[in-house]
Parts: sequence; structure tokens; C-alpha cells
Amino acid sequence: MLKLYAFLLLFTTLARAQPPKIELTPRGFNPIEVSIPATPNEKLIEVTKAWASEYNNRGLKEDRGFDASDITENSITISAFKKNAFYYRERGEAFEHRIRYSMKITFSQNRYTLVFTVNDIYGDSNSLLQYKLPDYFTSEGKLKEGYTGLDTSLEATVNSIVNSHYNFILNFR
Repeated sequence: MLKLYAFLLLFTTLARAQPPKIELTPRGFNPIEVSIPATPNEKLIEVTKAWASEYNNRGLKEDRGFDASDITENSITISAFKKNAFYYRERGEAFEHRIRYSMKITFSQNRYTLVFTVNDIYGDSNSLLQYKLPDYFTSEGKLKEGYTGLDTSLEATVNSIVNSHYNFILNFR
């Protein structure tokens, strides 16, 4: 009985400690709320800046760097570029796109709310496209024909960014 109790306790703890998962909707990404160990908001903002600096200083020169803006006592917005953020296939040909994104993070000591926004989409030779995320979806909320793989590739990229931030916060100590 004790082993069963220990197993259930471990399972419950692991179930709650799952990394955040953000999902793409026709309007973009819905905000997520993430539980973290209790930490002062000032420290969380400092750690988020350190994460942004480390995460965004990899890759090609034009993709390096970030902006930290709208900093308050409990929130920060990080803006950066991500190369090969998503792709789609049309008639067997793959198209890769770069994005400029922003993450608005509001901290509350033992949790935070994250709003991920794709601000701009860039095509070949870094040309700014007029398309925004809703333009890839039908009015019924389904992915338009010819954009196979867009949703899964963009979700994978965004979840990679969001989980990198989450892991950095958990492991900063």
C-alpha cells in the first residue's frame, strides 16, 4: 500500500510539473499560465533577460539579439527573430519562413502568464510578407489548402522557445 501511495504521489507531482504547451489557433496563440517555484518578480525579470540574451545569441548574425521592453515590476516583453520558424509544403515544394515574435510575460511569484505573438513573417531573402497568421486559415478555423505542415512546424518552434524559457527559469539557481 505504501508503494502505491508513493507511486501516486510521484505521478501526481510529475503530472503537475509538465512543461508548458502552447497551441496555435486561427487567431494566433492563446495565453498560457505556468506554475513555477516561488521567486521574487525582480529575479524572474532578471532571469528572463539572461535567458533572452543566451537564447537569441545563437545562429546567424541577422537573427541574433533581442529587445526587452515594457518592463514593469512584474512583467516584461521580449521581442526577437526566429529563422526557420515554420514551413509548409505545397505540391511537394517546401517553403520556410522566418518570424519576428514577442513574448509578454507577467509574473506572480509562483506562476507566470505568457502571451506569444507572431508579429511579422518573412519569406525568401528576408522579405517581409503581408500575410499574418489568420491569413493561413479559413473562416471555419481550418488550415487553408496548400499549407500542409505549417501548424505543426510553427507549434514545435514556439513550444521550443517557450520551454527553453521555462527550463531556464527552473534551473537558474
